[in-house]
Amino acid sequence: MHIRTRDNLIEFLENNLPTNGVHLRALLNHNENLGGFSQIFSLTNSGWIVKIKSKYGNIYYVAVIDKYFNYAAVLLGDPPWEHWIGDQSGNPLYLGDKPEEYKMLRNKEL
Repeated sequence: MHIRTRDNLIEFLENNLPTNGVHLRALLNHNENLGGFSQIFSLTNSGWIVKIKSKYGNIYYVAVIDKYFNYAAVLLGDPPWEHWIGDQSGNPLYLGDKPEEYKMLRNKEL
């Protein structure tokens, strides 16, 4: 599978969601694509981050890391906003759902 759209991203997570407390129902009903990041963790791998909110108000950040078209989904702490690259592409997958908000968060971290 190649992730090219928001729907592809959510579909990948439906099948690969980390089991550490994130429920599929929350993913399907309350998700926000935060867009593309040039670096996740201290790795050089790029990817996308999805914010998932449970019905109890718990918030999870799940990164989909691109390892040469072999994707991996991992739970994160806070997103590394300084590595957000959504405004470098016109692709909505990289922009995320609220690009102006994410741009401000990135600039605040720099």
